[in-house]
Amino acid sequence: MNFLYISPNFPTYGWKFCHFLKQNGVNVLAIGDQPYEQLDSQLKADLAEYYYCPNMVNYDDLYRATACLISHHGKIDMVRSNNEFWLIAEAKLRNDFNIPGIRYPEIMDHKQKSKMKAFFKKAKVEFADYCLPKNFEEGKAFTDKLGYPVVVKPDDGVGACDTYTLHNDNEMEFFFNHKPAEVSVIMETFIDGHVETFDGMTDHDGNIVFCASQIYHHSLMDIVNNDECIQYHNEPKMEKDIEKAGKAIVKAYGIKDLYFHFEFFRTTDPKTGKSKVMALEVNMRPPGGMITEIYEASHDINVYKLWADTIVYGKPQDDTTPKRFSGYCCRKDRFNYKYSHNEIMEMFKDNIMESARIEGITARAMGDSFYIIYSDKLQDIYDMMNTINERV
Repeated sequence: MNFLYISPNFPTYGWKFCHFLKQNGVNVLAIGDQPYEQLDSQLKADLAEYYYCPNMVNYDDLYRATACLISHHGKIDMVRSNNEFWLIAEAKLRNDFNIPGIRYPEIMDHKQKSKMKAFFKKAKVEFADYCLPKNFEEGKAFTDKLGYPVVVKPDDGVGACDTYTLHNDNEMEFFFNHKPAEVSVIMETFIDGHVETFDGMTDHDGNIVFCASQIYHHSLMDIVNNDECIQYHNEPKMEKDIEKAGKAIVKAYGIKDLYFHFEFFRTTDPKTGKSKVMALEVNMRPPGGMITEIYEASHDINVYKLWADTIVYGKPQDDTTPKRFSGYCCRKDRFNYKYSHNEIMEMFKDNIMESARIEGITARAMGDSFYIIYSDKLQDIYDMMNTINERV
């Protein structure tokens, strides 16, 4: 099998996907924007060939790089980046080189938030009312009908970037006066609640071979906008409504051979007073923010190997049963903490799987440093998070 991996150098864990493909006998080819001599040594060892393409955002350059690799190795059987940024480019390469998988423009059903709504409806999962306003007048018509607050964000955006909550006409007018004209936005009614995820992977036939869920303690939008610290955790037993909604959306999309990361709001139904979930968005790639490592802590499974095994053998080769609670807790350098890093590592040495610094553009959302923690008791997770984040 010739497998083309796009951007194995960023995010940094990309080398792990390549490594376990190689372990399974796959001929791994890659295109990246980092000079070969700067690549991780293990990544170099796992690649059959690497094409340095400094301007990968230029599709013509990416096309030529792919054509060159094909001339050396023959037909590409599969292409992936496992990265939201490159999904459209992947789809276009499938078109141009007749590679199996999701093609363009079908990929936009997975990328544009407005197009996701049709699949939520097909899956019979509730979602927020929305519109696609081009100007203040169209946005005001929406709020005149449904009221404030509303959330506005790029229709084809990533994460919580450029996402704002508007509370009145003045804020909306300011938003449209400063919004780049070329950016299409989606406006949704504000949902008061926290985010829970449905993450997993499907096999060649679209069957779910692994799934799990994260519970966010705070809104990611608030974390980014207020430059706060993010926390989330995984529980061995997934909530039934999350599992039902997630499986229904997988079926509605009919996705195959894909890692996925779905996000839902857990909120309170104003009519019944009961908890319910509402679909927020889908991401047809692995969850970010170290969630893959959190599942390693909670399931005793290497999720990168799981992915490679499913790609090559059609199913995981290891037990995927959840074993314990796990969580992610970060710190930001701008805060003064009661306990030093060394004190935290000593206090919780038996419950910390990993701790490291975060560099680059992801630090604003994910923190300047992080701790992946685990325990057989949920209260331990909360206690450790509170201690790690205690400030002076």
